[in-house]
Amino acid sequence: MPTSRPPQGDLGRKKFVLGLAVWMFIGAAVLIMILPTGLPKPLRLAVAGTDLLAAAIIWLLGRQRYGR
Repeated sequence: MPTSRPPQGDLGRKKFVLGLAVWMFIGAAVLIMILPTGLPKPLRLAVAGTDLLAAAIIWLLGRQRYGR
């Protein structure tokens, strides 16, 4: 009887890539706030906040899809 679940190796790789994407968004938000750029402070806050929001959404969707 076939199952609809992917093999464990494939699931592990998907979880790893998902976690990597979340940490990259968080890292980008931190770098935007730390590194000196020509952007004004409110714009930097908006961009960093958008990155953090994207990381949170991806994390929540991955948690719903693949579980803990």
